[in-house]
Amino acid sequence: MGPLCGARPVTSLLALPLALAGSAVLAIVIFFTTEIIASFFYRAPAAPAAGGRGRLAVVIPAHDEEASVGATVALARAGLDRADLVLVVADNCSDGTAAAARAAGAEIVERRDPINRGKGFALQKGVDFLRADPPDMVVFLDADCAPQAGAIDRIARLAQQRDRPVQALYIANPAPEAGPASAVSAFAWLVINRVRMTGLQAMGGFSRLTGSGMAFPWDLIAGCKLASGEIVEDLALTIALIEDGAAPLLDAGAVVETGLARSAAGAATQRARWELGSLRLAARRAGVLFGKGAAGDLKALLLAFDLLTPPLTVLLVLIAAGFVLSFPFAAAGRWVALSLFWSAGLLFAGAVAAAWFAYGRAVLPPAKLSGLGAYLGSKMRVYGGEGRRSAKGWTRTDRGPGRLDDAP
Repeated sequence: MGPLCGARPVTSLLALPLALAGSAVLAIVIFFTTEIIASFFYRAPAAPAAGGRGRLAVVIPAHDEEASVGATVALARAGLDRADLVLVVADNCSDGTAAAARAAGAEIVERRDPINRGKGFALQKGVDFLRADPPDMVVFLDADCAPQAGAIDRIARLAQQRDRPVQALYIANPAPEAGPASAVSAFAWLVINRVRMTGLQAMGGFSRLTGSGMAFPWDLIAGCKLASGEIVEDLALTIALIEDGAAPLLDAGAVVETGLARSAAGAATQRARWELGSLRLAARRAGVLFGKGAAGDLKALLLAFDLLTPPLTVLLVLIAAGFVLSFPFAAAGRWVALSLFWSAGLLFAGAVAAAWFAYGRAVLPPAKLSGLGAYLGSKMRVYGGEGRRSAKGWTRTDRGPGRLDDAP
C-alpha cells in the first residue's frame, strides 16, 4: 500500500509544471488569436499630404548582393526627387556589389571589418556617412527588395508628418516555379508581417519594424545606436524606439517585396536568422518589457507578449508536445494540463484557419496545402546546426536554384 499511497502526490507534483506550461502556452495562443482578430479592424493611414517634402536618403546595406542590388537601386531611385540620395553600404563584400550599385546610380560607401560583422554595423556606417550633410528623412531598404511604386515616398512623407518611424508592409513571394512548401513558407511570412503586425497596430497603435522599408525622421535615427552584431537588428531597434517613446507605425498602403529563397539551404538561412534571433532576443528582453507593462506601459506589455509569440511551427510543436505529455497525467486523473493544451490547440487551429481564409488563400491555395509536411521537415535545418550557425552573423541568403520541397 505504501508505494500506491505515494503515487498520487508524486503525480500531482509532476503535473504542476506541465499545467503551468500549459497556462503559459494558452496565454500566448490567446494573444496570437487576439492579434489575428484585431487585424480585421486595421485601417492603413491616410495617404500623406501632397506637396513638397524634405530631402530623403535611402540607405541600402548590401553584403555580396551583386546580382540584385542594381535592380533595387533602380527601383528606389524611380520615385525620388533630384535632391534625394540612394546610398549603398557595401559591407565586407567579396563580389562586385559596389560596382553594380554605382552603375545603377547609387552613392557608394564601402566597409571592411571582419571582426564587427552584421547589418547593424552597415546601417550605422550609412547613417554616419550622412552626418556631413544630413537629410530630413532616412529609409532603410534591403538590397534584395523591390519597393512598389510610390512606397518609399509615401513612408518618408508619413514619417515626416507624424514625426515617428514608419514601417511599410514587407512581404515575401515564392518563385513562380516554387513548390507547395514554398507556398506554406510564404503564408507563414504573411502571418507574422501582415496579419500579426496589422493586429498589433490595431490593438496598441504601433508595430514592429520588420527589416526593410523602414522610414525615420533624421533627428530620430541619428540618435540611435545601430552598430551591433544583433542578427535581428530591426527587432532590437523596435524595442529601443518604444522605450524612447517613438513607437513605429505600420503603413500597409506602402508595400516592399522580396523573394523567398529557392533552395532548402537558402530557406534555412533565411528563416534561421529571424526565428532563432527573435527567440534569443525575446529570452533576453521580454522580462524587462513585462516589468514596464506592469508599471502601466501598454505598448511595452503588448510588445512583450508579441516577442514571446513564436513562429507558427514552434507554437504548433509546443502545443502538440504538451498535449502528448499530458496524457499520462490525465489517465491518473490530472486533467488540468491536458485541458489547457487541448484548449490552446483548438484556439490555435481556429486562429490560423481564420488568417488563411481572410488573407492567405491567394498565397497558399488549397492545392498547395500538401506542402505542410515538407515545410515542417525543413524546420530541422532551421533549428539544427546549419541554422544555428547562420543565425550567429550576417549571412547572405542563397537564392540560387533549387526547391524548398527538396529539403530533407
